Parts: sequence; C-alpha cells; structure tokens
Amino acid sequence: MKRASIYERMTSAGADARRPSSQQDDRASRRSGLGPRGQGLFERLFGTSRTNSQPTADARSEAPVFAIASGKGGTGKSFVSTSLAVALHRAGHRTTLVDCDFGLACDHLLLGVKPGTHLQHVVQGRLPVTDVRIETAHGPGLVPGVTGVRQMTQLQDHEMRQFGEALGQLAAVDDCVLLDTGAGLSPQTVLTLCAADHVILVTQPEIAALTDAYAVLKTLSQVGTEVSLSVIVNRVTEDGHGEATFDKLQDVASRNTGVELTFLGSIPDDPLVTQRRLGQAPLVVSHPEHPTAVSVLDIADRLVECFGPLGPRARAPRQDVAQRLLAHQRVV
Repeated sequence: MKRASIYERMTSAGADARRPSSQQDDRASRRSGLGPRGQGLFERLFGTSRTNSQPTADARSEAPVFAIASGKGGTGKSFVSTSLAVALHRAGHRTTLVDCDFGLACDHLLLGVKPGTHLQHVVQGRLPVTDVRIETAHGPGLVPGVTGVRQMTQLQDHEMRQFGEALGQLAAVDDCVLLDTGAGLSPQTVLTLCAADHVILVTQPEIAALTDAYAVLKTLSQVGTEVSLSVIVNRVTEDGHGEATFDKLQDVASRNTGVELTFLGSIPDDPLVTQRRLGQAPLVVSHPEHPTAVSVLDIADRLVECFGPLGPRARAPRQDVAQRLLAHQRVV
C-alpha cells in the first residue's frame, strides 16, 4: 500500500536522506497582468524597466515550488507546512521550507531550531540564502522568517527582487521547495503565491475558513497566474466531512471562477496537535503511526502522485520562479 511505502521510506531514509539535484545559472524574464487598481504599488515594488532582467534563450532547471496558503489565520497552515516538509524529506526528497509569513514567522519553533539568521538578511542582501538555510534535526532545510519586524511587511522593490532570486537559488539545488505563506491577501503574499508552481490551500469545515479560502482562489483567478491549486481540509471531526467540505468549495469555485481544484486529503481534529509543546518533535516523527500523522503522509504521497515526480525540471525561458514573481506588476 502507498501508506506503508512512504513509512518504509521514512524509516529507512532517516533524517539525512538526500538526493542530488543539478543546477544551472541562467536568467529569464516574463510579464503578465494583475489588473489596474494597484499598478502604482507594484511599479514601486518592481519598476517597469526590462533592463534589470533581460530574457535569455536558455532554459533553467528548477525543482517544483509549492506554496501553502490559507485565507484566514488559525487553520493549521504552519503545522501542515512543517509536517509536509518533514514527510517529503524523509521520503527521500531534498526539501527546503521557506517561512514566508512576513513578520509573523513560527516554523522555526515547530521544527525546534533557534536560528541566528533569517529571511530579512536575505532580502536586504546581507547574506546569500544558502548561508541562511539551516538543516533541522528532523530533516528538511529551513529558511527562517522573522517575527515582529514591520519592515518585512513592506518590502521595497530591490528586496522583492532579492527574495525572488533567493527562491530561484533554492529551487536550483533542491527536489522541492515549500513556501509557508502568510494568511490573507497582502500584495507580498499574492506575489509569493504567483511565484509558485502550485498553491495548496489549507482550510477548515467552518464557513469563515471556507469563505476566506474562496477569496484566495478568486484573487488568483483574477490576477492571470497559471498556478494550479489543491485543497487540504484540516481539523475534520467526522469521516467524510473533509471531502464534503472540498466539494462545497469546488462547486463555488467552478461556478464563479472556472477554477478546478484537486483534493489532497483531510486531517482529523486532534488534541495531540493543539497540545504540542515547544521542543517536541513533529507528530510525523514522534508518532508516525498516529492517524493524524498517517493522514499527512498520505497527503505527501498524493502531492507527489498529482504533481511529481519531484526533482529538477527544465524551465522554458521566462518561466523560472524569480521571473514568475517579477512578472506580476499590477494587482486588482
């Protein structure tokens, strides 16, 4: 069974499992539209000149980039992000998690590390992302975010360029890159989602979470991005409730936006998650046979099945992650 195979890979690969990836250093550029309302803001962020990122004729090889998003806070997005990162790493995929919750980062706490450097050093050009990326005790690499720094919620044009280039550098050497994005629809969050190959929406059965999840996918459908979307329903209390919740969201999305969603799975409501103390290992490590951990492992398998295989992929010119981020210069 698939569940047994990923568990066997986790236990045999251990925390040091790695697969080599290739790296190329080409750059490309691309433009698209997001709508007129916020054009001034994004021109201040990125500028309108093409001289800083001329297209090249060569392709770039990059791993797939997955952004984990939610419409509202408190859906368990960071739990899902860190758990998926550990599961994918232990299944043999070189994985880096980037904490993109600008100014409200917490992934380092869930992974039990105390970083001395963080994403702010990267976007300010003080350190390369390879120096900020740290190995965690449970396997995946982490680019930590920062907490309580207002400047990180209002990044300037050159800082967003640094951010995009950093994502590209990670994707050039990893098998997959996960982005734990902030809740809501700030311009920086929307741009981060547009840079990804695939967006994973984390929601809950409650109406407020579903409404906000729909707002995210509606916004992405309006900005003209080609990113695909899938859904994880967290904190499910009854069998079948996750699929029923997904069906409701898919029905509304299909009728009003034309967006088609993929159901990755559901995670049960579990006191073992809500009562986790700082310093404890992630549930997929400490209790890999627990139903909640098993559901995360199944979701990791489903992710690879739907959007894999993971590893470097040839990118057409203007399709690398840095240029996808820079391509969206106006917002609805």
